[in-house]
Amino acid sequence: MRFSKEHRIEISASRLIELTFDPAFMKRLNIEAMKVQQYDPLDRNVAGAVWTMKNRITPQDNMPGFIKKLVGGGFNYEESVTHTKGSDSVAAVMVPSVMRDKLRMAYTMRVIPAGENACRRIMDWEVEVKLFGIGGQIEKFAASEIERSLESSASFLSKQGQPPAV
Repeated sequence: MRFSKEHRIEISASRLIELTFDPAFMKRLNIEAMKVQQYDPLDRNVAGAVWTMKNRITPQDNMPGFIKKLVGGGFNYEESVTHTKGSDSVAAVMVPSVMRDKLRMAYTMRVIPAGENACRRIMDWEVEVKLFGIGGQIEKFAASEIERSLESSASFLSKQGQPPAV
């Protein structure tokens, strides 16, 4: 399953990419806005032409019962994020802690300037579940969770560009 989501974010395109590679900020974004159970930065390198970051993420435990039976307890995934400095895109691949040969999730985020202190964030997602008979149901569940998280993250990110309330 492939799908795209676009949001206007009230911060500059370059700042959005910088924040994407800020482990402390990403932990706040994931826990506060996207309500993940746990976010652990594992590795980060922004010294060269290609920036990389790896994180372990434990999403909310709100899977339907039939999915919980398949994956068991303690589901998480490792997210590997890359960005070529100076480009307008970030790519990521998520590797699940279970059923690695059956589940695939990846995205590309494009960030297009939209004025002085705003941008358009375009997320192109790929979610694939290779399980006969139920793969499509799991893909639909994952896509709805991703869409909910994207809405929450867009709102949270836009608040970063606003002056503090007095």
